Amino acid sequence: MKSSRRVIAGFALASVLFAAPAGAQESGSMAVGNATVSVGAGTALLTLPDVPSIVVVSRGLVNTSDVTEKFKFSDDFGEEIGWNFNGSIEAPMGANRTVSLNGFWARIEDEDSARCVDDRTGGTTNACVTFALVDDPNLFQTPFTTANGLAITSNAKREVDQWGVSLEAKRELNPGVMGVTQAPPRRTLAFGADIRGIDQDLDVFIAHDRTSAGPMTYKEDLDTRYYGAYAAWGGDVNPFLLAGLWQRWGLQSSFQLRGGVYYADTDYDGVLIDQSFGGLGGGAGGAATPNSTSALSLSNDEIAFIGGLVMETRKRIGQRTTLSLKSEYEYYSYVPEMSYNQFDLPAGFGDVRQVGTRIGDDDAFSARTSLRLTIKLGPRELFQEPLK
Repeated sequence: MKSSRRVIAGFALASVLFAAPAGAQESGSMAVGNATVSVGAGTALLTLPDVPSIVVVSRGLVNTSDVTEKFKFSDDFGEEIGWNFNGSIEAPMGANRTVSLNGFWARIEDEDSARCVDDRTGGTTNACVTFALVDDPNLFQTPFTTANGLAITSNAKREVDQWGVSLEAKRELNPGVMGVTQAPPRRTLAFGADIRGIDQDLDVFIAHDRTSAGPMTYKEDLDTRYYGAYAAWGGDVNPFLLAGLWQRWGLQSSFQLRGGVYYADTDYDGVLIDQSFGGLGGGAGGAATPNSTSALSLSNDEIAFIGGLVMETRKRIGQRTTLSLKSEYEYYSYVPEMSYNQFDLPAGFGDVRQVGTRIGDDDAFSARTSLRLTIKLGPRELFQEPLK
């Protein structure tokens, strides 16, 4: 898969470099001295899937009955608001052409707790059970509650980093024409090579009410890289109902529609350390072995689509400087979704419980809004007085 990743990334980069030479031939070189630098910061939101818990409720006998209730380590992560930093540098590459290097980094955090209580009323046992990441047929691996009212409590901290770096070549489709008083709205076409990342860290502490039972800890790294290329089309837009206000305040708005195809590479690493009574190292009779460890590494490859809309409203505040509000809305056709093992010896419930831990898939939406400061470099005579 590594060779396929290099091919896709190389093709994407070649598409950008192929689009730029025409402009470079006209100017002879990139006009770095006339570059534009932008930096910004703001909020971030990412609707990742919930993370299920390894703690469940089992009806009747622990090892031979179905799961009646499930819990979650992380719930409603899409409602959490984080923050982001972003920046770009853009330089002209001849008439009506530019090349830019763009990047962003966002951090979103969440913390959730869940409590499972043993219920033995009504003649039925509903015990709280925890499962290992991988079933070992030679070991009993299901610590569980043994009396009515006893509980297993989990506290999970989830930390997600979302980032991206792109190299983009852009061309203006309808440059201004001399003698035309009412020019059509500016339109641009762009192609870019792009690398994205969604890195998820999960840190869970699981406690048992039983005085003889020690805690369990679970740590998970779930990282996804996206390698691909995109095309974008956009330009200036004039709010129909607010045109007069925009003109009076000296505001300018633009949009960009963007979409691309990516190779998505996901790596999972999970470690469960169990110090509970009858823990992961116990024999068939459930004898405890402290500090038993269940570890697992998985990987998954997919083809993904990432596309969305970028909106920006700018206000010129100086000869070289512009202040803007930028919003980016994106759709990811693939993000990983973990599903954990619910199986242990003796066999007998494979038809009603999941066997093994695996990486599933879901989709997600991303939204980032930031306040950006843009500074134009170059000779002073190139710039006019700020708009009043």
